[in-house]
This record gives sequence, C-alpha cells and structure tokens, in this order.
Amino acid sequence: MIRLLVTTILLMLSVIAVANDDATAEALSALEKQSEPLPLSLEFSQKKQLSGLPRPLVSAGQLDIRKDEIVWTTEQPQQQQLTINRQGIFEQGNEDSVSGSDTIAQLLLAILQQDEAVLKQQFRLSLEQNCVVMVPEADALASVIEKIHSCGTDSVELIELFEQNGNTTRIELDKR
Repeated sequence: MIRLLVTTILLMLSVIAVANDDATAEALSALEKQSEPLPLSLEFSQKKQLSGLPRPLVSAGQLDIRKDEIVWTTEQPQQQQLTINRQGIFEQGNEDSVSGSDTIAQLLLAILQQDEAVLKQQFRLSLEQNCVVMVPEADALASVIEKIHSCGTDSVELIELFEQNGNTTRIELDKR
C-alpha cells in the first residue's frame, strides 16, 4: 500500500515537472519570436500606477537597446537620460550608479534584450495568450515583484510589472 502511494506521488510529481517544462518551452519560444536584432531603437509610453494615487504617473521617451547597455531617455514630463548596463543604472553626467541598481539593471537588460538564459534562471516562465509571464524564483526578488508580462507577437509591444505592494507599471513600446 505504501509502495503504491509513493509510486502514485512520484508519478504525479513527474507529470507536474513535464507540464512545467512544457510551459517554459512555450514561453521561451514566444520570447524568441518577440526578440529583435540589436541595436534597436524604440519609443515608449509608461504609466506607473502607485497604490493610493488616483491617477497614474505618465512619461514618454525613447529606448536605445544595444548589446551591452540600454539608454533610456525620458522626454516627457521632463528630460532625463539613464544608461543601464551590468554595473548599474547611471544618470547622464554622473559616474556613480544609483545605489543598489546593479541587480535591477541586470534584470532590465535581460528582459529588454530577451536574454533567455538569465530569464530562465531568475523566473518561472509561462505563456498567457501573447504574453510571456515571468514569476520571480528568488525570494529577494519575489518579495518586491509579483510578476512581469512581456507581450507581443513579432516583437515586444508591452511590458507590465506587477509589484507586491500593489503598484503597477505599464510600458508600451513602438519602433521608431
């Protein structure tokens, strides 16, 4: 009886593992379809909804995505330029990165550059319609981020970030 129970549980776990592998494979396939050759220049429109505020904070500008860095230029509501690379996030004209930004910078690079190896290592991946859903695996990241959506069919058209505190960020992307 115990042997039958153990065998049944092992069979169920292997079915779940195969289903997770299939979901990851589907998500990786969708990410591959969304990826585009670098360098890539995009326009963005961002809406950040902070819990407790009645209206979202809205900004717009340009993204220049290269192999080793992203230049994020906000044009509205005010001019600001950030350079994102593996060492961190840097404001224009400042040699020092924003404190503690190296981990966030590496994740931003992985998401915007569609780095499958990093995404597969850091997130549980699945597919919902035309969105790859990324749920953080590491506790430190999962304590801040609930999930991230990367949506689009032939390219990334929308990135949504859902934070544990109820804040959401929606970034719509268009080719220049």
